[in-house]
Amino acid sequence: MSGKRRSPASWAGAVLMAAGFVFLVLALYMNRLWPFGPPEGVQASPRDPAIFAVPEEDPPGDKLFISTERQQYQSGTLRLVIPKLELDLAIQNGVDEASLEQGPGLYDYAQLPGTGNRNVSIAGHRDIHGSPFYYVDTLTDNDYLYLIYDGTVYRYTYKSTTIVADDDWGPIYSQGFSCLTLTSCDPIGTTQNRIIVQAELSQRTPYRSDDSFEAAYQP
Repeated sequence: MSGKRRSPASWAGAVLMAAGFVFLVLALYMNRLWPFGPPEGVQASPRDPAIFAVPEEDPPGDKLFISTERQQYQSGTLRLVIPKLELDLAIQNGVDEASLEQGPGLYDYAQLPGTGNRNVSIAGHRDIHGSPFYYVDTLTDNDYLYLIYDGTVYRYTYKSTTIVADDDWGPIYSQGFSCLTLTSCDPIGTTQNRIIVQAELSQRTPYRSDDSFEAAYQP
């Protein structure tokens, strides 16, 4: 005995439900690729010159911006070294999908290491594309993180780990002191929250290519 044929209306409903499911999965996946949801109050495009030319030494603490120095950044110019996690990573130019597939990326709104209260904010994955930040939650007191940039090694001392909502851009703002901020998804494999690991600048040293970070830069 043959079964009942589905009406055109029921087929259309099934197709719409399937399409809706695909779009939902795609939206969740894309949200995981982006470190945070869209920032509120940012009227200009991330590449719009209207929000360039903010002084890197004294960035505002109440809004997002893109400095001229950040605009000129090229992938690989900055390196992140975390001895405890055995990481030595070239930092990509941006946090879009293509950049994060290559490794951790520098936020459009980040500053680069230098003089003044700069927030060097970097995003990376914990569960895909090599999972470079999988173990960032294990960083703790007395751990050191290093940035190599423009002939200088910047040593940062671990300060805190916090969990924030996926649309909280507060960690990317100027913090009132010179810091390194790492962001990723939390819990691992979800888009529910963001883990924020922050470290404060504690030392600057000229870079020597034969240096061991453990031996040369830790007290």
